[in-house]
Order: sequence, then structure tokens, then C-alpha cells
Amino acid sequence: MDPSFGNNYYNACKYYYYKRNYVWCLLYGEIFINIESFTSRTAEIKDILLDGYKKLFADPDLLTNVKDKSAFEIAFLTCMNKQNDVVIRGINPETLTMIRTRFILDWNRNYAQKYPIRLFDLQEQFLEEGLFPAYNQWIFGASQNLAAYQTWTSNHSEDADNFKKFKAGIIFKMPKGQYYH
Repeated sequence: MDPSFGNNYYNACKYYYYKRNYVWCLLYGEIFINIESFTSRTAEIKDILLDGYKKLFADPDLLTNVKDKSAFEIAFLTCMNKQNDVVIRGINPETLTMIRTRFILDWNRNYAQKYPIRLFDLQEQFLEEGLFPAYNQWIFGASQNLAAYQTWTSNHSEDADNFKKFKAGIIFKMPKGQYYH
């Protein structure tokens, strides 16, 4: 009923993670961490997001078993499947930045008109502002390796500070009607 109520996305992310439906796990989890950005639940969902990406790309049948999937899910998986050449390098904040950058560019070129989604608009905004690497570090860095994340924030303090300022200055809300499940 309320597309910007964070608890819904928190619970949906966990539910779909345990059901091994990583499309909805990843989408709902990332929506949640943008609604509720700085809590212990956010850290929990960031761990799930990192693991969800690893499990999504570990599935050799990423696009072959689509009989129970919506057209939106097939579009999402089609864009993700194109990123397999990056996945060979492993799943970490840097490769996820590449994967997700390519995903957003592909999504905007092929599916954004049919399936507008505020989360992808936010990601595009981070890309345009030059904040997408810092955003991906914020999501995946500490979950992957806390020491490496701390080193990254020290070595990229201006990027990390700019991201924090930008993030603190926005309120993320999902509009009605962007439900494709």
C-alpha cells in the first residue's frame, strides 16, 4: 500500500533471498538501503546484497529457466547476463561497479521506457555525479572486506565525503506504480 515503507523492502529482500529469487532480493534490498540508509538492518541487507550477486552469477542457468519469470525479470536477467565477462574477475566492489554501470547503461537503452524504476534512476544519478564507485563501495565494501573498505575510504576521502554529503541530502522514495512482479 505504501511504496516507500522501508520495512516492506527489508522483509521482501530477506524472503526472496531465502527463496533464491535473487532478482527481487537484489532490487528490494537496494531499495531498502536507500530508504533506511544508516542502521544495523542496513548492514545486514548489504551483506545479503553482496551474497545475492555472488549467487546470481554463480547460477549457470541464469537465463535458461525463465518459465516462471515475469517480463521484467527476464529483462533484468538479460542485462545482467551480458556482464559475465566481468564476473570472471570475481565479485567485489570494483567488479560490481563495472557490472552495475554496464547494467544501467544497457537498461536505460533497452528497458527504461517500458519499466521505469526509481532505483535505476538513482543509480544513473550517481553515475552522472561521478559518485557511483563510492556508492558501490558503500554498499559492498565493508561486507566484502572491512579493512579494504577502510583503506579505500582513506585513499578516496574526497569521493567518500562527496558521496556521504550527497546521500545525506536526498530522501529516497519509491513512486506508486513501479511494481513489476
